Amino acid sequence: MNSLEGKSNGTGIRYNIETNIFSWNGLEIPVKLDINNKYETDALRDKICFCRIKRKFVRGKYKYILQLVLEGIPPIKINKQGEVKNDIGLGVCGIDIGTKTVAYTSDYDCKLLELAPRVQNIENEKRKILRYMDRSKRATNSNNFNEDGTVKRGIKLEWNYSNKYIKAKNKLKDLYRKQADIREQDHNIMINKILKIVIRFMLKI
Repeated sequence: MNSLEGKSNGTGIRYNIETNIFSWNGLEIPVKLDINNKYETDALRDKICFCRIKRKFVRGKYKYILQLVLEGIPPIKINKQGEVKNDIGLGVCGIDIGTKTVAYTSDYDCKLLELAPRVQNIENEKRKILRYMDRSKRATNSNNFNEDGTVKRGIKLEWNYSNKYIKAKNKLKDLYRKQADIREQDHNIMINKILKIVIRFMLKI
């Protein structure tokens, strides 16, 4: 389980904004809050609906993140120059979402965008790690494989893994996490670009 959430901020998983303490099942843990982040401090003025705990595997170990689901409209992000970071347009556009691309057209623009273009950058590294893990597993468990390379069936097998295999497995986990983060970030960047032009969408289903 990598995610857990409560039904409200009054029972179960709770966050006390006055003490900056997260409480759950007898645990009381201080939360790291960036008080210099104006967006965070503005957002926390709204009522907390419920809390969510997320677990992420980062560089060989698990890290835990507290997510707050807030009531109302998100505050506007302002950059260091005091300008609106992601302004929203006023027009209408048609949008067609494919498996790898998104096409949109409006009175101001017409483009074909690639979905998560940076994700492919780590595919080659993933394949290298998977090949190494397969070679390592076969070398340390040669008795579990037939002569043609297939896994033996019908008997209980014991698997042993080297320390290098475990390190490679943890590195692969971290790559999957990075891939998910990059995909989400790319999607958000693309959405913000489109929202600068339009505010209403006509979606092809």
